Amino acid sequence: MKNGKRRIKQLLAVLAMCGLGGLSALPAGQAFASQPASDKQRADIIAIDGMKAYGPLSQPKVVFLHDKHTTALGKQKDFYKKECGTCHTSDKDGVMQLGYMRDGAPVSGEKLRDTYHNGCISCHKDMAAAGQKTGPSDVQCKGCHNATPDVASNWQPITVDKRLHYRHAATQEKADNTCGACHHIYSEKAGKTVPAPKPEEVPGSCSYCHGPATTVEEKRQPKDIRSLRLAAHGDCVTCHKATAATGKDVPTGPVTCAGCHGPLDQQAIAETSLKKVPQGADLRIKRGQPDFAMVRPAVADAPLLVDGKPVKPYAGMAAVPFDHKSHEANNATCVSCHHASLASCSAKCHTPAGNKDGGFVTLEAAMHKVGATQSCAGCHAVIQKKPECAGCHDARPKGVGDVGQCGSCHVTPAGDLKEAAAAMMVKPATKDTAAAEADLAKKLLAGQRDVTATFPVDDIPQTVTIGSLSKDYEPSVLPHRKIVLSMLEGMKDSKLAGAFHATDAAVCQGCHHNSPASTTPPRCGNCHAAVETTTASARPALKAAYHNQCMGCHTSMGIEGKVVGKGADAKAVPAATDCAGCHKEKKK
Repeated sequence: MKNGKRRIKQLLAVLAMCGLGGLSALPAGQAFASQPASDKQRADIIAIDGMKAYGPLSQPKVVFLHDKHTTALGKQKDFYKKECGTCHTSDKDGVMQLGYMRDGAPVSGEKLRDTYHNGCISCHKDMAAAGQKTGPSDVQCKGCHNATPDVASNWQPITVDKRLHYRHAATQEKADNTCGACHHIYSEKAGKTVPAPKPEEVPGSCSYCHGPATTVEEKRQPKDIRSLRLAAHGDCVTCHKATAATGKDVPTGPVTCAGCHGPLDQQAIAETSLKKVPQGADLRIKRGQPDFAMVRPAVADAPLLVDGKPVKPYAGMAAVPFDHKSHEANNATCVSCHHASLASCSAKCHTPAGNKDGGFVTLEAAMHKVGATQSCAGCHAVIQKKPECAGCHDARPKGVGDVGQCGSCHVTPAGDLKEAAAAMMVKPATKDTAAAEADLAKKLLAGQRDVTATFPVDDIPQTVTIGSLSKDYEPSVLPHRKIVLSMLEGMKDSKLAGAFHATDAAVCQGCHHNSPASTTPPRCGNCHAAVETTTASARPALKAAYHNQCMGCHTSMGIEGKVVGKGADAKAVPAATDCAGCHKEKKK
């Protein structure tokens, strides 16, 4: 971290409003709220529990309300002379240390306890002596050490997204080094950290170097690499304070816990970014990244041998043409995908066989693991939970899907591109091959759908009458065309949906899930038996199939009992318990 310089960059998802040596964020738990309802839900809660490092606590941890204390101290005479220095020390370059009245050097348990007791209690006593409202004294241990606090945390991590990054970068537009004010690199020549001299030398996200805890590198100076929370709070808050000190009308950032981590304050930050960032501004953080790329192993596979001779052309899985620029635009930060570094996923960490650097996560797993939001399949699975997608995708098996879907990503080239793709796959991926691979990816993606489409409207039945099980109720008349067109309306702006619903019949597969792709799919009763039996089967009987499909879709989309149609005769989607809402009861 560059001492005395500002530091803020994408994804400062700092872990807590906490100090070195024993401050940790109080978990939000069930009391988490997107917006604070009262002062009982706060973003400034700090749990002081550093003594647990020396053994079991003899008293409950202290629940400390940081913003409440700074507000009270701000009203005191001459507070402006010390401000944060009332409780925090600063290093020789003016960067604030987060530990209470200490610089991070190891201390004994006894000294740590005395530091808190002497500092906090003496302040409370001084204010009491002055006739002011204050906190507990030394005879009121439970006043601070309260096992059942009446406050709960609504703290949220702060993400420096592209708009917020643009606003910070704009403050440096006249500087010789626009990135170095916040970003640094370690210089072997200088033997210390120095400002990153140009954009392409910025290491990336702060979290790539500054992890959850402070680490030590014996071969460099300074040896300590601060944790992300210390680096972010120390430098960002110091910069915001220093900027504010240059003039009362100079815009700056928050210096309170709630200012960055409060739900309402974060909403205000987002709204301000929309106003401050010009319409059409280029928000892309340029790091020399390609617009297009081919996702493939960085090192060529050994050729497949048949009868001792290599098979040509390449016989492995086709590479994935990837629209990098489009994916950037749809993610808040680079860390959304590049969670450990900006390097190619397959270059060092995720090789086909897996290695130690990547935790032995193979390239296939890194791209397809549904539970990991950094993976392709995992990110797509999150999007599939949106209401307009969930109606179909909640009912489908969780995972990448059947092998017939591989071609949606792994495009098999044809014609002149087939030879170029085959030649690429038997060569290592290098900077020299990047341009050619980007060109190949762009050409392969040129024919991909941008918008979801299906069969012509006239080929979509207006209604479908479901009556094979009609007994106590009239047949159900399904507004088939209306449902299909409503689904298409929900997907019209999704380029992702267009790419994966690659055929006219793809949308139909949401309901006709195991049927041949056709404008005239077979009846559900062809697979689902009309009569329930005692024989164990993973395939539900027809009645259960209908109810699971229809009611499950309504529930997943969140439309049960709601009016979603726009016409004057629009009715609410029937509730799962409203039998007559779908099929009228027969008259007896």
